[in-house]
Amino acid sequence: MILTLTSKLASMMLYVVIGFLSVRFGVLKVADSKPLSTLTVYILTPCLLLTAFQIDLTPDRLWGFIGAAAFSTVSFLVYILMAHFLKKPFRFTPVDQATLVYPNVGNLILPLVGMVLGEEMVFYASAIQIPFNLLVWTHGSSLIRGEKDFHLRKFLLNGNILAVAAGLVFLGIGFRLPDVLYTTVSGLGQMVGPASMLVVGMAIAGKDLKSIFSNKKAYLILFFRLAVFPAVLLLLLYVSRIFRLQPQLTPILQVSMMSLAAPPAAAVSQLAVMYDVEPVEASSYNVMGIFFCVLTLPAVIALYELLF
Repeated sequence: MILTLTSKLASMMLYVVIGFLSVRFGVLKVADSKPLSTLTVYILTPCLLLTAFQIDLTPDRLWGFIGAAAFSTVSFLVYILMAHFLKKPFRFTPVDQATLVYPNVGNLILPLVGMVLGEEMVFYASAIQIPFNLLVWTHGSSLIRGEKDFHLRKFLLNGNILAVAAGLVFLGIGFRLPDVLYTTVSGLGQMVGPASMLVVGMAIAGKDLKSIFSNKKAYLILFFRLAVFPAVLLLLLYVSRIFRLQPQLTPILQVSMMSLAAPPAAAVSQLAVMYDVEPVEASSYNVMGIFFCVLTLPAVIALYELLF
């Protein structure tokens, strides 16, 4: 699995290179990444999520989904506390803290899980979408803006949340999409990985790579985000001995760990740009994190398999 994961991550990085070169050679423009990004967020990713729920509902799957959602929620709370305690010693800004807390659970991890573990595991991977979107549009948004009001409406109207809600309803009533519609939705969902990585490459092409990778604080932020924070979760799992009581959760929470060890969320960059709060720093964290996770993500999963 580790070799497959590394191979798939390397393939996704090649999509980034293709997007980068397509802009640098004048085939596309940086501005073309915006409609492709919009397509990915509002159509392709919800289709991938909806497809994952086209399975038979069993008690094991239901409890597995609940377990993944509960573990993800607790993990985000741990991340928030850790980011808060690191704020003063390292003089982390609100954007730095949001970068530490929120991983890229959609554009990168969902298609990656589908490619490495199959569509059924995307069902469990989608469980993290609920606490992630709830917290990023409440805690994350208020943290970056420096205000305490919440954007609950954006959580409720988020395309991923709507797709998960619809998928859960379909799963509960046993509704299956007609073959023609399923083929269409499934095909669109399979485009998420290439499309999202092309967007990253196109966006990078419009930036000064030297300035991005010369940001010294970014290396510290990403060390915590990609290595220290996931290691703390693994330690907590090991100490809790939860898998002795619930061994069936072992492969399910492995999928959750992939999500929680992912590079910084694109949503943090979007919020930083939206509110004009350190947008350059947020973008550099996002770009660098994608490159470094080729090494760190397989290492985290290898450690998970070694421990559990």
